[in-house]
Amino acid sequence: MTLFVNNIEFNLFEGAKIMDAARAYYRASGHDLPPQFPVVLDNFGNTLEPDGELSPMQRIYLVDFQYLNNEYENF
Repeated sequence: MTLFVNNIEFNLFEGAKIMDAARAYYRASGHDLPPQFPVVLDNFGNTLEPDGELSPMQRIYLVDFQYLNNEYENF
């Protein structure tokens, strides 16, 4: 199943969860999964749960929790 994480294409197994996509993304970028699981958004800005299902050609975006906190502090 092909999907996109932060606009990078990944081929994962059928039935993969968001957690699997996050692991693949961090492994490909050479980093460990952060202790605080990142916020995951879909194309429409909806927050997704780590155990949520993925669909073929779906796009998800991982937002670092620390970055998100810093942005909200500016308001």
